[in-house]
Order: sequence, then structure tokens, then C-alpha cells
Amino acid sequence: MCFRRSALAAMLVGILLLSGAGCGSTAATTSQPPATTDAPVLDTARVARIDVPDQIATSDTLRVHLSGTVGPNGCYALARIDEGRTPGRLTLTPRVRPPTADDRACTMEIVPLDTTHVASPPFEPGRLAVTVPQGNQPAVTDTITVTDRP
Repeated sequence: MCFRRSALAAMLVGILLLSGAGCGSTAATTSQPPATTDAPVLDTARVARIDVPDQIATSDTLRVHLSGTVGPNGCYALARIDEGRTPGRLTLTPRVRPPTADDRACTMEIVPLDTTHVASPPFEPGRLAVTVPQGNQPAVTDTITVTDRP
């Protein structure tokens, strides 16, 4: 009988210690100021294809249509499209805002990417590669001929 009482007492002490440790760690977590960052971390959209014209003039505005997926549920949203230019190359990176702790219930629908990015002139004459990086997948690329015609 004494063995059972001491085992029961040990279990009660263990439960009290565990519940006290949980409360202590919660208090420590909430007493610290929340971590802040300068900008949210953005994901990259999955682009299945891009549509570009075959040819533009150096002074034309280029419209690039991007198709693909923004995210696996309604909490994902297209934040912006980053544009980078080097001679003969236009790189577009569609940035996605992933869900945050502040998001409410999300629809369980895949969010499609169906948008057009407008790149302003001027463009150099010759071949222009339009590239959309895809992380660990091959980039989606198409080419345009840029002419000197007015």
C-alpha cells in the first residue's frame, strides 16, 4: 500500500512540475517583445508558361503574360513581380505572400497565376530572352526579336 501512495505522490509531483514548466515558458515567451523584420519573406510563384509577342520595336512597351500557380490555398496572394534587366535578358520573378499567423481560414482552392507584366522601353535591338526563375526547377524562358523599326 505504501508503494502505491509513493508512486501516486511521485506522479502528482511530476504533473505539477510539468504544468509549472509550461506556464513558466509561456510567461517568458510573452514577456519578450515580438520579433520584427524589415520585410516579409516572400515565396516565388510557380510559372507554367509565359506568352510574349514574337517581335517588338526598341521603343515598344513589352507585355508578358504569366500563367501558373500563386499558391495551394486562398491565403496565398501575388505580392509583386520583380524585374531585372541585363543586355539581352529580362528576368521576371513573381513574388508571393505566403500565409501568416494573422490569416484567417483559407479557402482550399489553388490560387491561379494569370497576370500580365508590363516592361517599359527602351530595349536594345536583337534577341531578348525573357526568363522566369523557378527555384529548383528549370526557368521558364521565351525569346523576342527587338527591331530598330519606329
